[in-house]
Amino acid sequence: MWITQTLRVNKNVVSYIEGKKFRITTPKTKSSNRILPMPDILVNGLKQVYENFKKYQNFNKKWFVFGGVEPISNGKIRTHKISNCNKAKLREIRIHDFRHSCASLLINSGANINMVAKYLGHTKIDETLNTYSHLFKNKMNDIVNIINNL
Repeated sequence: MWITQTLRVNKNVVSYIEGKKFRITTPKTKSSNRILPMPDILVNGLKQVYENFKKYQNFNKKWFVFGGVEPISNGKIRTHKISNCNKAKLREIRIHDFRHSCASLLINSGANINMVAKYLGHTKIDETLNTYSHLFKNKMNDIVNIINNL
């Protein structure tokens, strides 16, 4: 099996609204090209996708992880997202908001802000700090507690 514990970000798929056409481009910025370690839940999910795809006679390693021979369309992703939000009785958010949720969860869980910036592919940490600075306001009490315990 060729699945590893890392994800190499070096391509971007641009879907077109008018159908199944797509094109592959380079990521938006140089820092968007990166290799990320993957959590076990993602690796296990990818192994399941791989095993399902292997059953197809024309399967090869050039297939897209999400979609198969062609990448899954933006419309189909939105449809699945809406359906899953409805099933879970959750408020619907934009696809890009999942990226913000991930960053917010990492920061609130104590992840190093430099590492979060690298994980997101931000060129400068300022970009991360400016976007997520509101999350640090509730950390001020932690600072006071540290000083109190010195």
